[in-house]
Amino acid sequence: MWCSFSEASKLLGYKSRSTLYQLKNKGLLDDYLEEIEGKTYLYMRKKNGKTLAKHIRANVFDRNGFMCNNFDPDKYIESLREL
Repeated sequence: MWCSFSEASKLLGYKSRSTLYQLKNKGLLDDYLEEIEGKTYLYMRKKNGKTLAKHIRANVFDRNGFMCNNFDPDKYIESLREL
């Protein structure tokens, strides 16, 4: 499941996509990035045994105690099938 930065920020519970861009610029998202037709997307499923959400949770510590949603794309897709 590939998401734009806007889509990923909403699914992960961020108010804006700027946090994800900051993580990208620091190189923390390199394993999850893919350029498709000139636009950069984030891979939400598992790479190296961790989803993007778990990877971010393991590497980012917010001073205010915010943690991104533990978004699991497989569960999300399954919930859409049940509709």
